[in-house]
Amino acid sequence: MVVLADGPQVAGHHRPHVYDGRLQLSRTVVTAVVALVTFVLGYLGWVLPSPGRSVIIPTLIVAGIGCAVGLMFWIITGDGTGTIALVAVAAVASVWTWSFSLPASLTWASNATHQAQSALSRLASTSTGDHGQQCADIRTGQLGPMRAPYRQCAGFTMSGDYVVFTAAGQTTRGLAYTDRGGATFEDECSRHLVGKWWMFTAETSQTSGDCPIGYQFHGGG
Repeated sequence: MVVLADGPQVAGHHRPHVYDGRLQLSRTVVTAVVALVTFVLGYLGWVLPSPGRSVIIPTLIVAGIGCAVGLMFWIITGDGTGTIALVAVAAVASVWTWSFSLPASLTWASNATHQAQSALSRLASTSTGDHGQQCADIRTGQLGPMRAPYRQCAGFTMSGDYVVFTAAGQTTRGLAYTDRGGATFEDECSRHLVGKWWMFTAETSQTSGDCPIGYQFHGGG
């Protein structure tokens, strides 16, 4: 076994050195690595999920990257404490991606709920009777995780109001602000996000009720 002596101190810190074939890092460097991985995984958990698409895939990507980094860190340094911290970060980032990223995106977008309520107000002022719908193409801006261009359709029935937002060129998945809950999405798959916000998607096959993981099917009524 060859032990390499520490190099000269620089600015009050020991430089990283190799001991028993593994790189030894100071607590400051380990903390910086954990912080960097936390930021990267949190960012991926923020940008990868998309309304109406499977949430399990972005979650697995975040978890896989986090665990891979933790394993590499252990192989290179043998630092058990740092490795445990990285695995814990991967676990927390996975939960963030699965449960909280999309709801947080809508909650922090101060214009999202206001935009939906404004669409319903315009519909109420121009429609008569028990049913009505009004659609508009939004060319600029962003609605939480959904970027323009997208289509906005506000409607009301005897059982409640709703506003559906779908990306340009497709109508099978998107976001909805609704008083009607899962009943808004007849014969479709939906997932509650936060408050009156839901996301929805079409079934993944011809089998009735075949929804992506995390979604629930609501039959027609």
